Amino acid sequence: METIQYILKSAGILSLFYLVYIFLLKKETHFTFNRLFLLIGVLAAAIFPIIQFTKTIIIEAPALASFPSTETASETLSSSAFNSNYSIENILLYIYVLGVIVFSLRFIYQLISLFIILENHPYKLSNNCKIIEVSESISPFSFFNYIVFNPTLHTNNELAMILAHEIAHIEQLHTIDVLASNLLLIIQWFNPLAWGYKSSIVENLEYLADRTTITRINSKKEYQLALLNTSLASPLSAPTNKFYNSFIKKRIIMLNKANSNRQNAFKAMVVVPLLTIFLWGFNVNEVKKYVEIPSENNKVKTDKVKEKAFQPVLDKKDIAVITTIEPVTESIAQKTPKAIIKKQSPLQETYRVKIDKNTTDASLQEIKEEVKSKYGLELRYAAIRNNLNEITSLTLTYTGNGNNGNYQVSQDKGIDEFFFFIDKDGKTGFWSEAVEKRRKERMQRRSLKRRERSQDMNERKMEMQERIQKRKMEIEKRRSKMKINHPTPSASPNNEAQEVQGQAKAKRQINKKASNTLYFIDGIASTKKQVELLLPENIDKVNVLKSEKALKKYGGKGVNGVIEITTKK
Repeated sequence: METIQYILKSAGILSLFYLVYIFLLKKETHFTFNRLFLLIGVLAAAIFPIIQFTKTIIIEAPALASFPSTETASETLSSSAFNSNYSIENILLYIYVLGVIVFSLRFIYQLISLFIILENHPYKLSNNCKIIEVSESISPFSFFNYIVFNPTLHTNNELAMILAHEIAHIEQLHTIDVLASNLLLIIQWFNPLAWGYKSSIVENLEYLADRTTITRINSKKEYQLALLNTSLASPLSAPTNKFYNSFIKKRIIMLNKANSNRQNAFKAMVVVPLLTIFLWGFNVNEVKKYVEIPSENNKVKTDKVKEKAFQPVLDKKDIAVITTIEPVTESIAQKTPKAIIKKQSPLQETYRVKIDKNTTDASLQEIKEEVKSKYGLELRYAAIRNNLNEITSLTLTYTGNGNNGNYQVSQDKGIDEFFFFIDKDGKTGFWSEAVEKRRKERMQRRSLKRRERSQDMNERKMEMQERIQKRKMEIEKRRSKMKINHPTPSASPNNEAQEVQGQAKAKRQINKKASNTLYFIDGIASTKKQVELLLPENIDKVNVLKSEKALKKYGGKGVNGVIEITTKK
């Protein structure tokens, strides 16, 4: 079914491009643009059907209905399998494949006939073109860099124009377009517009070659006469660029037609909104998502189930399978007054029923009626099935006796089995072995990660302690060496005071010396504050003069040094 849908979508997109070309672009002389438009149409027909968009439809409080069936699961599966082998879709697919094989063989036969001609005749190399002269009565054609013609059927003047025309085909790589159009026809042989699309590609290529040729010859009139003369030859049935085609009249008309306005090419943009509408109409998959709105009198309450075997679990990894699991575990005794409890009899046994992908609608209806009659619960369900009648999406909701809950599961290949249970205390819920297994695996992974993180932290802590201890030992060693090499003099208050005073005096001398330093900016004496106001990017060079050099240049003023600054001009 998907293959047929792809083929039909591809045919629709190709037909869309073809109709835009026929009604808006065909009569224009923008041949290069038309060539690009037609090739884009071929690519779009191949790629766009694959693109799919998803639209989610949220259904609030859906009307959950059942459709009873008298067939068992095995009968339904066997009947579905039998019908799928002889369905209309499969018959159409077989016919389509047969057509593809027939047209593929036709195309291969044409290629073989062409290669026989190219292999059985010698060629002459001229301007990177392989020219082959044949004796058969065929129309001149080109294939990649091969040019084939019968010299006895044309005059020298006609041959010159024919060669110019075919060289234009070779230079512009028109053979690629011709092969692409033939492959397109194999894939869409059933589409009548595909045949017209192929003809339009070939026709536009001839317009391009004709327009190029008349710029290289002396007389447009003689070229038109050459087109008429060569129309008498029999064309070769092969994917080639032929000098003669059945639309000689159209070629002559387009040769004499004035150049179209460049703005007319923008008419091709009409295809963009049409493609958007097409994709939105046929490439959007609707996905239904059920969202239940709980009533005001029956609010969902979730507690932990005491019986471990029936503990439901919800995790991020299970969202694709189980959307919501909200079991209500509050017993009837917790919601009902004591006076009423005495009148009610407790449940004699635990109710448990298995539901899987092969559960029929009839079975779901029986479960619904049994739960209603025995336990007073209103059970509703909505099931979506595939072609094999397997449940791929199921939503269950139940209300009654102070309990509310829902369970939703969705899987492409059919849902996993799960259980709906009501225990002796009136606690109600759902349990799935697959979900329980994933929960245990998830808990194991989390526990393993916690152990790994704890171990990593302990290792880092020990490594940090070792580094601190090593650093302390290094500091102690340095201190001991300093004590040996520089013994500390006996500390006395007088010595310490003298040492502090000496340090302060030395510092004042350094500051005084720095303040007496001479500064020159571009040869002009300046202050230290003026120097500090200079921006670094404006300074070109700094020259520092000390001792003898400073005294020699500036005399006694330079005793404390001189700094010369040259700025950028």
